[in-house]
Amino acid sequence: MATPLNGSLIKAFEILDLFSEQQPQVTSAEVASALEMSHSTAHRFLNTLEEVGALVQIRRGVYGLGHHIAQLGRVAERTNPLARLVQPVIARICGMLNESVMVGALSRDGVVCIATAIAPRPISVNIQVGRLLELHQSAQGKVWLAHMDVVEREARLSELAATEKLTEQNLQVLRGDIAGALENGFACNRGESEPDIGAVAVPVFDADGALRLTLSAFGMASRFSGHHESWIAASLTDAARDVAEAIPGR
Repeated sequence: MATPLNGSLIKAFEILDLFSEQQPQVTSAEVASALEMSHSTAHRFLNTLEEVGALVQIRRGVYGLGHHIAQLGRVAERTNPLARLVQPVIARICGMLNESVMVGALSRDGVVCIATAIAPRPISVNIQVGRLLELHQSAQGKVWLAHMDVVEREARLSELAATEKLTEQNLQVLRGDIAGALENGFACNRGESEPDIGAVAVPVFDADGALRLTLSAFGMASRFSGHHESWIAASLTDAARDVAEAIPGR
């Protein structure tokens, strides 16, 4: 029998997940609406998170991320073993491609960037460690969807559709992209998340043949033509084997 999960802890992290660069502050009304809870329950969670330093009350009823979260973020960035192990590989492939490169891991809400190498271009694209990429709007997300079992994939797609992030028309296009990722061994993003950003992603398999991470190159969409995408995909596929060798087994 599976160990029961702590619902309050899950709910607390769902509140923390509401914060982003676009939404650096939240109120109890916003939390109550987003997570379908009463205002009193939202207020109690926010007060508790403030008490432990995860949140700080910027002004009456308005909360931002607190010092404890910032401290944990710095520790995670410095001590993440996977990031340290893959950094030399992605730095090398970044130099070869002259495009920014990142490694992603699957999370409950999408793909999380765990390591990046930024191209030394006058104008380059930077994605910060910890950034969450949407499954349906990123090359890395399409690779993860392509390699999920059918039940999990359909559950993820249904959840996206239920939250109106994915229309029926976009769903059909996405299914074609997923099929293409399986057939070709890589997936592309051509401005779906950000209009001017393109990306190519490939899978990183572990010794058992399971998808462990994803590896992508990204930059200005104008540089990601069909021929260039194929060349990048081939280079990333070679690098993915080096990433797989660099990381420990499960």
